[in-house]
Amino acid sequence: MIKQFTENVPYGLSQQMTIEYNNRLSDVNFFISGKYDYYASLRENSETVKLLLALSIFYKRVLTNFESANKFSSRIVFNSDADSIQLGTYDLSSKELFKMRKTVISFKTLMDKYSVPLTLFEYLETKEFLRKVKIFQNSFLNEDNG
Repeated sequence: MIKQFTENVPYGLSQQMTIEYNNRLSDVNFFISGKYDYYASLRENSETVKLLLALSIFYKRVLTNFESANKFSSRIVFNSDADSIQLGTYDLSSKELFKMRKTVISFKTLMDKYSVPLTLFEYLETKEFLRKVKIFQNSFLNEDNG
């Protein structure tokens, strides 16, 4: 599932994201295997859980960096005579800053369209992620029943 999100990112970052996904997926599979009743209900939606996991890693590893770089660089590029700003080995021009901003906005719009709160992607441990997914899932079940 993570492969779709790593195709157009630098190789080193792609590898980090893939390793994190595989490690966390192993944790997810363990928790939803049935050994823990609390998480067992997520098993029937395991493909959705995998997608949310991949989205969360993409958001944390790529989009939050885009957002930070954009906020910092935009102030300099748009409020000075500079044509670009160098961050690490990258020269970010106003055109590239707009692309980054557009990517972040598109992602957030998509998450909003499907009612996926970005707070779902704010976690340190996989267990915390699964707790948030379970609460997210229950909110939909409550809407259907209420």
